[in-house]
Amino acid sequence: MPAPNLRGFIVVAAFAVTIAGCESSDRPDAASWLAAWQEIIDVVPDQGDLGEIPDQALCQDILADLREKSEGLTPAPSVTVDDLASEWVSIAEAAFFECPPQEPDLTSFADAYEEMDRIEQSVETALNDSDG
Repeated sequence: MPAPNLRGFIVVAAFAVTIAGCESSDRPDAASWLAAWQEIIDVVPDQGDLGEIPDQALCQDILADLREKSEGLTPAPSVTVDDLASEWVSIAEAAFFECPPQEPDLTSFADAYEEMDRIEQSVETALNDSDG
């Protein structure tokens, strides 16, 4: 009886290795992905440059650029970074769509920028963890 269990384990292990190999080969390395990440971060102006209530045309231009540039973020070097980048884009889009943000957990640009900064740090950490 132990032989069938061992065969099943070998088949499952081989399948898992194949899937993992495919996933990593379809993902860019961190260095090449970082160019797209920096490009989208650069779309968002410094918070001090916005003012209390920014011009709606400025917000619409930023929103359009965010949507255009976000297409280059996936796939990211890892699933974790995919999720973080998607979360960052969602927050930025919500902030500039509403201009200023008016969601329960993001009631101001200060809230949105704080959360985007936290995510940027998490992306950096995740990329550094995947290098080591």
